[in-house]
Amino acid sequence: MVRRRLAIGIAVCALATATLATPTGRAVVVVSLVRVAEAGTKVLRLPCWNVDGNKCFSLDRLDPTCPQCK
Repeated sequence: MVRRRLAIGIAVCALATATLATPTGRAVVVVSLVRVAEAGTKVLRLPCWNVDGNKCFSLDRLDPTCPQCK
């Protein structure tokens, strides 16, 4: 059991090192992190997309002092 954990840990470290050692691997990691960061925004837009094709209703339109909303 302990040997298996050690072997898995070494394999994960070797794979991470090999991935980050190449420019392509770094690019894939960066793109993946950006997609994960954008997931929250996409989830919040989902109700808007279902209603009117991704045109979210902004609450700024209800603010009478909003200059660009007039």
